[in-house]
Amino acid sequence: MNKTQPFKLKVSFTPPNVPSSKEIIHQTFNEWVFTGLIMYGFPVVKAIYWAVSFAEIVTIVSHTTDSLSFIQAIAQHTVGHGIRDTPITFSFILGTTLAVVGGLIRWWCFRTLGRFFTFQLSVRKGHHIVTTGPYAVIRHPSYTAGIIQMTGMVILHGSPTSWLRRSGVLDFFGLKLAVVAWLAGITLLVINIVCRVSEEDEALKSAFGDEWARWAKVVRYRLIPGIY
Repeated sequence: MNKTQPFKLKVSFTPPNVPSSKEIIHQTFNEWVFTGLIMYGFPVVKAIYWAVSFAEIVTIVSHTTDSLSFIQAIAQHTVGHGIRDTPITFSFILGTTLAVVGGLIRWWCFRTLGRFFTFQLSVRKGHHIVTTGPYAVIRHPSYTAGIIQMTGMVILHGSPTSWLRRSGVLDFFGLKLAVVAWLAGITLLVINIVCRVSEEDEALKSAFGDEWARWAKVVRYRLIPGIY
């Protein structure tokens, strides 16, 4: 695994700004689900990801340091076989690339919007439509970046040759259930994002009127340039 992955995940899944209750707008069922994911789902996902990353790091170190060879002995006794190394494959490279690129684009969105970037749909004091950076290409680049990043994570950890599936750690009690919950959370989040795009457009159109209409006329696509 790329050891920068946990940091990129932490940045991407941590709200850069938190709006006040007076600034939050457009409360819907979908928004209620998204808020729940922010409050409860994101911290769990980050905790699982850090735990898996730490386990991988310890395993790699145990292969190069005799003093940590007991890690392999514990794995042999508990799992029934030693934790195995995995090769660098096309899936590894593709997954890592997508996760890194998605994280960088999302960070770019944070920087471009500044204090206007919140996870909740909100209009902050002095708010205006930002039309520079990634927002000059598509209207919701942070969502696109998030989907790219999560797709990369699934490929990186879910491919048959991934460390998670080949190492044997999934045989430890409860880890398979944790991974299933992680996949379910990602699936729910992607569905929520796709539904949320239209809601956010309507909220911005209602709040900014002609300013939003001029921007939407120039930046026609929501998530994928030239397609949607």
